[in-house]
Amino acid sequence: MRNQKSVPSVVLATLLAAGLLLTSAEAAERPDSRALTDFFNDVVFGAEYKHLTGKSQVVQKWVNPIRISVSSMKGGLRKLPNGKLDLKLENQRPPEYPVKMIRKHLKTLVKLTGVVVEDGKKVGKPANLFIKIVPRLAMHAPFLAPKVDPNTLKELARHGVCFFLFNQNKGEITQATIIVNSELPEDRLDACLLEEMAQTLGLPNDSDIVQPSIFNQRSVRTSLSRSDIILIATLYDEKLKPGMPAEQARTIAAGIINHLNQVIK
Repeated sequence: MRNQKSVPSVVLATLLAAGLLLTSAEAAERPDSRALTDFFNDVVFGAEYKHLTGKSQVVQKWVNPIRISVSSMKGGLRKLPNGKLDLKLENQRPPEYPVKMIRKHLKTLVKLTGVVVEDGKKVGKPANLFIKIVPRLAMHAPFLAPKVDPNTLKELARHGVCFFLFNQNKGEITQATIIVNSELPEDRLDACLLEEMAQTLGLPNDSDIVQPSIFNQRSVRTSLSRSDIILIATLYDEKLKPGMPAEQARTIAAGIINHLNQVIK
C-alpha cells in the first residue's frame, strides 16, 4: 500500500468541486479501508454473470466522450391467425420521468468521474451508450443487442428488471447498452438506471461485502452511498489506467481508498 501522503488530492478536489461529499448523517455507514478495498476488487474485477462474461483481468473505464441514446418501445403479445403468439412492438417517445432520472444520474456520475458527455448530433458522431426502455417480454429481443448471443440475452433478461452490456478494447470502454423493464415502479426504475449507468463505467459486478451500496443487491438506492462515491472516484483516479493488470491496480487502489476513506466525512 502506498503511503497516504503520496496520494494526490485530485480526487478529493473533484469531489469538493462537484458537491459530492456527504453530510455526517449520510456518512453514518463507514466501512474500514480494508473492507472498501475488498469491495472495490469484487465490484471492479468480478463478474455478476461469471459463466457469461468471466472476471476482468484489467482496469476497464471510459476514456473517450460518451454519447447517449435513449429509446423506448411499447407493445405486447398478439395472437396470430394460426393461434401462435407474436410480440408486437413499436417505438415511442421516451417517457419524461425516466429521461429526468437519466439526466440526474448522468450529472452526478460525470462530475464524479470527469468523463466528457457529447451531443452526438452536434459532433456528428454515433451514440456509444444506449439506454433502451422496453416491456419485460421484449428484454431478450435479439434486435436490442444484435451482436450478443441470443441465449446470453435470455439469461440476462431472466429476472425481468434491468441489465447492461459493454465492450472494451485494451481496457477502454468503447460502447455500452442498458436494457430496462419499462413496467417497473418509478422508484425501482430510478434505482435500476443508477445502478446500470454506474456499472457501465467499469464496475460490472454486484457484491454483498459493503452495505448500503448500489452494487449490493440488498440495497435499493436512487442515490450514491458514501462507499459508492469512494469506489467510483477510485476507479477514475488518473493513476488507474485502462488496461492496467488487476494485480497492479489493486495495490494502487488500496492507497487511494485509504486516503479517501479518511478525508471524506
